[in-house]
Amino acid sequence: MRPVRSPDCHTSICQTTERSIMSKLPARKFLRASSSLIVMIVFGMTMVPFGTGQQARAQGTDMTADDAQQYQACLKLARLKPEDGFESAIAWRDMGGGEPAKHCVAVALIALEKYEEAATRLNALADESTSPQPVIAGLLAQAGQSWMMAGNLEFAWRDQTRALKIVQNDPTLWVDRAMVLGMAGQYWDSIDDLNAALDIDPDNVEALIYRGTAWRMLETYDLAMSDIEHALELSPRNVQALFERANLHRINKDKDLARRDYLTVIENSNGTPVADAARANIEKMDVHTGSE
Repeated sequence: MRPVRSPDCHTSICQTTERSIMSKLPARKFLRASSSLIVMIVFGMTMVPFGTGQQARAQGTDMTADDAQQYQACLKLARLKPEDGFESAIAWRDMGGGEPAKHCVAVALIALEKYEEAATRLNALADESTSPQPVIAGLLAQAGQSWMMAGNLEFAWRDQTRALKIVQNDPTLWVDRAMVLGMAGQYWDSIDDLNAALDIDPDNVEALIYRGTAWRMLETYDLAMSDIEHALELSPRNVQALFERANLHRINKDKDLARRDYLTVIENSNGTPVADAARANIEKMDVHTGSE
């Protein structure tokens, strides 16, 4: 059975989704290269789209100080103890907590790794919200990230595109959509979005790393290394940038340099997906060296 195509769907993503995108090698490779940053983005995304205190008043959301305090407490519990956070958010919603309570429910679902349900709730909240447009853009961006984590790249692209139609000067939104395009194997389109992010913020480390990864996937290794070295100038201990540089050294057959960077990744982020990938790549190099 063919999936329903969204009228807002990027043609290449729709076509790739119909061929089971997540089973395709380019998507797997891009996801693996970016896996540690995915987690960082999901838990570093716009967790407070409604703002608090003076920010809330500036946005026009009219949250009282007590409501803002409850919202912050709800988000904290949702992240640290998601099951308790979910129950607390539901109770607050049922007592009239409004949009902030509904958002907190979705945040708890994200922490519980129920990404599709979280995305569905965020979509509904964005559609019914009476908040200012930037708040709605934040909800759509978070929905897009949740769809991405659920493996639905079509819906992720749709929501990120909707967010970008509202707010075009936020580099994070461009980076998010670029990530989805990269996972779909649409590397040139991904680079276009990353260029847009870097036009806004030339020193955006995440954008530089993702663009470096995209250049590597396109086998344009000199541009890939340029972006990664720039990222490391800005963030010398960034394990994702170090991992990507190690990959480029490995491609260039600079095994000693690759090993050094992989070992640094493992030392600084042991137990994480990127450290596991670094360890696996060292093993592959050792096996290949032993067979020569």
